[in-house]
Amino acid sequence: MIQKVRFLSVLLVLALAIATAACAGGEVSIQSPDDLKGKKIAVQQGTVGDELASEIENAEVKRFNRYVDAVLELKQKRADAVVMDLTPAEVFIAQNPDLAILDAKLTVEEYAIAVKKGNQELLDGINAVLADLESSGKLATIIASYDENGPDRLVFTPGTGDPLVMGTEAGFEPFEFAEGDAIVGIDVDIARAVAEAMGRQLEIRDIPFDSLIAALESGQIDFIAAGLTVNEERKQNVDFSAGYFEASQVVVVRKSSLQ
Repeated sequence: MIQKVRFLSVLLVLALAIATAACAGGEVSIQSPDDLKGKKIAVQQGTVGDELASEIENAEVKRFNRYVDAVLELKQKRADAVVMDLTPAEVFIAQNPDLAILDAKLTVEEYAIAVKKGNQELLDGINAVLADLESSGKLATIIASYDENGPDRLVFTPGTGDPLVMGTEAGFEPFEFAEGDAIVGIDVDIARAVAEAMGRQLEIRDIPFDSLIAALESGQIDFIAAGLTVNEERKQNVDFSAGYFEASQVVVVRKSSLQ
């Protein structure tokens, strides 16, 4: 009888151990941004999402050069969530039906083009082009043309003058991304319009996002067009154009986390 009791006790201990292990390896529950406390959060380094994630209590922030790597970390369950911009998040969701965006937006932001401090001539030229694109409806057409069912993309004629060098990080669809051997996107088309208006060729340099401002300050590039959010910290280092797109930060999770 004693042996039988001991045997049942051993089985009970094993069952509890298995149950505990199963719970430990199970899916996390994330229903709202408040549930991110203490979680593993993947971000693109140097972004507003990186800043926001860094402020979450007890969160482990995992930083990557490109959003695609942060999303892969989430899909492979090495991260619990990704904090990122809404528009590229929607692209990733369309490509990955196992992922979802939480309803709550973390911020409301504005994208603008950045030039080196004091480069007023270039800034005035960019603002003039942005104003023309806005008033003519071409800006709305450019943005819509990167929708699956949108209009045809606009064609811009490059000038023959000295290259105008755009710095970007080409992993931010639909604003800048690789299409074959070319880098295309909303920001690229805006930059082509700027180059056309100035009679200059456009050169695009793909640079890690968190190195773009340093590249601008050192003269490697003439301007940044990279879904760059205007904020006070960046204003200390660059001059911003007029805004051309309203954006926000959101949380992407696995759908199984919502159950």
